[in-house]
Amino acid sequence: MSEASTGTHLPSGVRGALAAAWSRSDWLFGLVPQRRWASRSISLRHPFLFYVGHLPAFAHNQIAAVLGLPPHDPQLDALFARGIDPADEAAARASGRAGWPPIERVLAYRDEVRGAVLDQLGALDRASQEGIEGADTVLELVLEHELMHHETLLYMIARLDPGELQLPEDWRPAVPGPAPTPQRIQIGPGTVRLGAEPDQRSFGWDNEFPSQQVEVGALEMDRYPVTIEAYRSFVAAGGYRSPGLWRPADWAWVVEQGLEAPICWRRQGDDWVVRSLEGWHPIDRVGGWPAQVSLAEALAFCRWSGSRLPTEAELHRAAYTTPQGTQRPQAWGAGPLEPAHGALDLAVCGRTPVGSHSAGRSAWGVDELVGNGWEWSSTPFLPRPGFEAIHPSYPGYSADFFDGEHFVVFGGSWATDARLLRSSFRNWYQARYPFPFTSFRTLAP
Repeated sequence: MSEASTGTHLPSGVRGALAAAWSRSDWLFGLVPQRRWASRSISLRHPFLFYVGHLPAFAHNQIAAVLGLPPHDPQLDALFARGIDPADEAAARASGRAGWPPIERVLAYRDEVRGAVLDQLGALDRASQEGIEGADTVLELVLEHELMHHETLLYMIARLDPGELQLPEDWRPAVPGPAPTPQRIQIGPGTVRLGAEPDQRSFGWDNEFPSQQVEVGALEMDRYPVTIEAYRSFVAAGGYRSPGLWRPADWAWVVEQGLEAPICWRRQGDDWVVRSLEGWHPIDRVGGWPAQVSLAEALAFCRWSGSRLPTEAELHRAAYTTPQGTQRPQAWGAGPLEPAHGALDLAVCGRTPVGSHSAGRSAWGVDELVGNGWEWSSTPFLPRPGFEAIHPSYPGYSADFFDGEHFVVFGGSWATDARLLRSSFRNWYQARYPFPFTSFRTLAP
């Protein structure tokens, strides 16, 4: 079936976009030796083999729900249907299995489903022309779900021993470097628009709609995210031995986990070394990287430093508005994404020193609001006024996480696909979940 045969109702270029996403999925799984596919690198996540099956199962299940198709493989469609919320520890423990299907069966299932998806493009186009609900957006839903899982896979891979990874010759390693001098930027008060209206985008996730106008007061914000060098001062000052700096539940977590520093640090002699996917680095060599920590750790740092975390609206204000009162589609303006704008879209396979991408600076003069690490906000992930679960095949995408335990992160990391770097896109993590590629910056109280 040619791309042209899909007509004009489905997104143009969908075949190529799916092929590229599948190719990157295979590249990522190829970083992990197959003997490790049945193991968990994070206890609150399934084994790697689950995700080999989950991505095609999700694609089939979503398209089947729209077109009324029968199961592809009833057992595997159900087995791989849904992952684990990292906040649900009980469910994670209950999901333990004595064994998983053979790798060969899962790979065959993956390839069969991919072929079936391509064969269904014509049927989806006809369904879209007939006005069948979800037919015109389900392929983009499938595509973006796969792209989001690329980042999840990478932070799972980052928990393996670096010596186990099968890094290809074209691997683009993290870039070491020192920290710049900290600065604070004054941002004037004003209004910011969060989200989008349904008629503004051909596709969006339910939590992106509708838009909302928010008044934001004057801010004094860090120009750069908090660096490893700055966070080391918090560790050295006894931050992980001071319960008064932590919320009670967060301190209980620190004690239970035996934490002395972020999970991607470890002691070596009298100092620390810091993890990237390709190995461990002396902390002095990577002091300019953004500190990758959980929200619990970021909040403790803020209490120690006499500062606070920004809200979601404050980060949007700093990134997308201008001193002249206008709002821009990206922090750098209206131009297309380029490597100079930030550590994004796997252009580099790891962190870079903050301040390395001045071309991505916002109109207010704030750096790195997009890329290098998802920035923690103090805003719980909750629905905006007028929220609706708009995707009939996936009504629980956002609603399952409106529990007050998940918090909005902003802007994207080095592992975030460019397609997800629109200003309306929202991401979120649980407060004591330290594995994702995050960062944070502070404000004057």
